[in-house]
Amino acid sequence: MKAGDLVRNKNSESGERGLFVGMRTFKHSTDRSKDYTCAEVYWQDRSEVGTVQTDLIEVISEAK
Repeated sequence: MKAGDLVRNKNSESGERGLFVGMRTFKHSTDRSKDYTCAEVYWQDRSEVGTVQTDLIEVISEAK
C-alpha cells in the first residue's frame, strides 16, 4: 500500500472506503511490550483520519 491508494474496510457492511495515508507505529512504554504498527486511513464518510489493522483493509484502486 502507498499513500493515496483507495482502500476498503473489509469489516464494514456498507463497504466503507477511504484513502490510505500511511503507517503509524505506537511505541509501548515498557521494554517487554512490542510496538504496534497499523494503517492510517482518511475515511471519506466520517471526514476523519483513523487507524485500522492492515489486514482489515484492501486496496481497491492504486494511486498513480
